[in-house]
Amino acid sequence: MKQHNATFANFICRFGDEKVLLDYAEEVVIPAFTRDTYVRSYGQRTHYHFYEVEIVELSGDDTAPVLGLAGRFIKDTELTRHQIFDAKQGLIKDEQHMRSAPSIFFVLILNNHRLIYFPETPHAPDLGSFKTTAEQFLRRRHKEYIDELYNEMKKTEQKVTKKALYETHPVPTLEVIALTGAEDVAQFVRRYKTLKQIDFRLVLPNDDIDAGEILGQVRSLGQELNSDRTKLTTANSEGLDIEASIDAVSAATATGNQEVKLSGVDQAGNALSGNNDEFQVSAPVENIPATRRGLIDRLYGIYEGLTRSGTVRAPAVERTVDRIRQLTRLL
Repeated sequence: MKQHNATFANFICRFGDEKVLLDYAEEVVIPAFTRDTYVRSYGQRTHYHFYEVEIVELSGDDTAPVLGLAGRFIKDTELTRHQIFDAKQGLIKDEQHMRSAPSIFFVLILNNHRLIYFPETPHAPDLGSFKTTAEQFLRRRHKEYIDELYNEMKKTEQKVTKKALYETHPVPTLEVIALTGAEDVAQFVRRYKTLKQIDFRLVLPNDDIDAGEILGQVRSLGQELNSDRTKLTTANSEGLDIEASIDAVSAATATGNQEVKLSGVDQAGNALSGNNDEFQVSAPVENIPATRRGLIDRLYGIYEGLTRSGTVRAPAVERTVDRIRQLTRLL
């Protein structure tokens, strides 16, 4: 039986400097995923959309509920072949078209913004396609929300402009950064004979940031300058210390709030580069449940196991409990 693997990411959705995902969960975020009418087209033959996404309870704990958005992300496309090979005739022109819809199943945990990403088929859409699609839908729904506010306020005596509404309710931004594992980082970095450069790209995080994490002071400087991303480069043409680099990259990427890019040469002298995707946490999903609820529970159970073992770092969710309780009425 073919083994499938789940990966994990940090879903960093912000609305300006002050507001995050849960501040607009009901108005913008949840509708962006649950409205099946939203479609992102890539060319004329490829279309991305979310399918049968719903809000679900994950923990089974009424006093401290954990909510998630669960459903499918589909790449609806048309494959084209141009020729075939025949042992007697050689290459033969034979154009044929076939519809294909590879998919992934995902669970976005609203309490802590962690994303569980589970490809269900070969050639399933990757995390980059998910990010691009989600960001487009978030912005589309946000525009609709601004229009709704504007139309409602026009009915009253309040004077309002859409410019003012956009200033009060900023356009959402999105970063989706793969979560990494220390063992995977070490295995990749030790492939280098000479590690010449590491680029750290820090993004403005969710409200779960640990103030003591590596590069925190650099991040603070970027925020003081009103930057939504900051880059730090460390380099040595003769080679950075491998073991120290492993520690630095592991610490920097563990929370999913930083992207790194490494470059240098491997043991054979060939150019080697990598980023978070090369050492992201991956977990096998065996005996895939036949039911949707069964799959949700299995994926969340795997995630919980990884957090208990320390493989995946999960932010504390206590500060979000009140806002999450308010959303339980949507179940």
